[in-house]
Amino acid sequence: MKKIVCTLLLLGGLLPAMLAQAGIIASATRVIFREGDNEKSLMLLNTNDYPIVVQTWVDDGDVNAAPEQSTAPFVSLPAVFSMQPKTMKGLRLIYNQQSLPTDRESVFWINLYEIPPTRPVIPPLQPSVTMAMNTQMKIFYRPKAVVAAEKDAPKPVFTLKKEDNHYVLLCDNPSPVYLSFSRLALRIGQQDYPVQQESDMMTPPYGSKQYRINDIVQSGAISSAMVNAAIIDDQGNAVDQQYTVRK
Repeated sequence: MKKIVCTLLLLGGLLPAMLAQAGIIASATRVIFREGDNEKSLMLLNTNDYPIVVQTWVDDGDVNAAPEQSTAPFVSLPAVFSMQPKTMKGLRLIYNQQSLPTDRESVFWINLYEIPPTRPVIPPLQPSVTMAMNTQMKIFYRPKAVVAAEKDAPKPVFTLKKEDNHYVLLCDNPSPVYLSFSRLALRIGQQDYPVQQESDMMTPPYGSKQYRINDIVQSGAISSAMVNAAIIDDQGNAVDQQYTVRK
């Protein structure tokens, strides 16, 4: 999953929601570093009709942190570069060999901060907004022990809890890898009740996370509920899975 953060630079009118899209497309939706890998690469495409400047860095996913505050063990090169319209650029990601946990995956985020030109690229009297946009993509570091155990990793366990005026779906992840969901819903009878969408739908290794469900109306049939999930694989594809709900 990608996270896109917009920074307003210049207000000249109202911004249609459809325009709030990043102009950079990467050749992959995530990057996997297996133990022993020192470097990976990404190809970036500027889909805009205008030139941009791009700043890149890797951090722990905090959208409010400045690049110089990052302590992530990965470096992106080049750190700053320009891209002409409809052109491609290679980005190198280098692991600095900093020690990381050996019994589970670690996750970090690549930031692609896209700065548009200061000169207008539209007629001067037309209302417009100039925005800098930050697209975040995941880097997973996967130790050898995790790679060896991945195929036999235990499945997640789901439990439904009632809290005040809503339900919570608790996901327990007993495996050494992150679970990334593109979709997660409780299935009762013929009705799906999706969890409340979050910016980051991940459950950590050997950890748990609660996902809120607001609108369950068939509470009498909860005993037969199932969980429908789409889990994102290493290629960025959503793989459908179904799980029972622990009673």
